[in-house]
Amino acid sequence: MRVSEAVHSRRSMRVFKPDPVAKADIEWIIETANRSASNGNLQPWKLYVTMGAARKRLSAAILSAMDAGDNGPGAEYNVYPQEMTPVYDARRKLVGKQLYTLLGVPRGDAAGMMKQFRKNYEFFDAPVGMILCVEKRMGNGQWIDCGIFLDQLMLLAREKGLHTCPQAAFSRYQHVVRRELKIPDDQTVICGLALGYADPDVVPNSLITDRAPIQDFTTWFSE
Repeated sequence: MRVSEAVHSRRSMRVFKPDPVAKADIEWIIETANRSASNGNLQPWKLYVTMGAARKRLSAAILSAMDAGDNGPGAEYNVYPQEMTPVYDARRKLVGKQLYTLLGVPRGDAAGMMKQFRKNYEFFDAPVGMILCVEKRMGNGQWIDCGIFLDQLMLLAREKGLHTCPQAAFSRYQHVVRRELKIPDDQTVICGLALGYADPDVVPNSLITDRAPIQDFTTWFSE
């Protein structure tokens, strides 16, 4: 698979097949992604991989905490900026509307939206659930490195015929994730990553988000 094909075919899948993923394939994806660009070659990423009973146990623990109202301290970073300018706010609202329209969840259906949101913590039934962390002592540059590493994981998954879904939602229940996976207190839980086989034509996997034309964000200099 060409890199461009992996980029164009990658999207956040929200329905996965139960088919198991070979551990050798997971190891190959991680080992290859470990070649990601890293400022000063710090390689700051910390990755926790759950499968089988361990994956289900993590999901059950988070959902139990939700049901018990155990929200803990919440995320350790802001997923979105505190002030959303109109262009970004419009994009976020549009993708939300598109997703819930595909799901048949009308606007204002809080119960339906929550039902879908809870599926995040089951990794959308993917057989593999990863948690990406970084040491708290690291700076913003190392968060960039982790983002590059995460992107490489997703693109390399496509080469193996797999799909993914990066999930910032796990940061909300980092206290449960930390407890279940014995993640040290000196690490920040950045996000989760669902990994498995997915049918791209199944709702809501058929959602293909709009992208801005390059003139909206690119400034050229030639002289």
